[in-house]
Amino acid sequence: MQIVTLEEAKRDLERLLTQVLDDAAPTIVLLASGQQVVMLPQEEYAAWQETRYLLASPANAAHLRTSIAEVTDGAIAERKLFEV
Repeated sequence: MQIVTLEEAKRDLERLLTQVLDDAAPTIVLLASGQQVVMLPQEEYAAWQETRYLLASPANAAHLRTSIAEVTDGAIAERKLFEV
């Protein structure tokens, strides 16, 4: 993860934003106060929010973990969908 100062970000904001989008990776902007702000592509943020929403329900989280385990263990079967 890249860390830049606010001054660096101001100098070439468009290049920095393009890099964040191209790399699809978060970049931290360090303020003079020491506080930090994270910049990331909107699609990545939306995916994080969706994951947080799906895992907020304990029952749903357990179901997702079970499904992931089934895939990992190879306990799934691929099926062909028929057009109606």
